Amino acid sequence: MAELKAIIFYDRDGTRYYRCPRCGMLFRTQKEYTRHVNKAHGHLFRK
Repeated sequence: MAELKAIIFYDRDGTRYYRCPRCGMLFRTQKEYTRHVNKAHGHLFRK
């Protein structure tokens, strides 16, 4: 099974952000990122 690893980076305030490597969308929390991947890119993981 494949997985999409988030690109994690920090802004100058130290806030952690997650970027989707497939479409480039930006998220503040890991929960938002996971939900996005499951909804928008879930077809890659299902048969």
